[in-house]
Amino acid sequence: MKPKHTPAPWTNLPRLQCIPICGQDEVGLSLGFINSSNAERTAEGKANAKLIAAAPDLLEALQAARDLWGDYLPPGNSNAMKAMKLVNAAISKATT
Repeated sequence: MKPKHTPAPWTNLPRLQCIPICGQDEVGLSLGFINSSNAERTAEGKANAKLIAAAPDLLEALQAARDLWGDYLPPGNSNAMKAMKLVNAAISKATT
């Protein structure tokens, strides 16, 4: 299935005061900005930008994990079932 979101790679440009999130490359589509007037929150903003930039890769990894292990969970393994429930919820949150 072709994703509806801008395909990876996404990058962040932390050298700027306002941290943009870009699709494709540094001169590509701007997807959003992390901005705060509170200088003490710059590290938090940079961490958020990195997480946002990793989103397409994280989604792809979760989908691959579900496809690989989804049908092979050991019966009665509550930890595996709980983990797969989290995987499915995250995929659903990203795609619906």
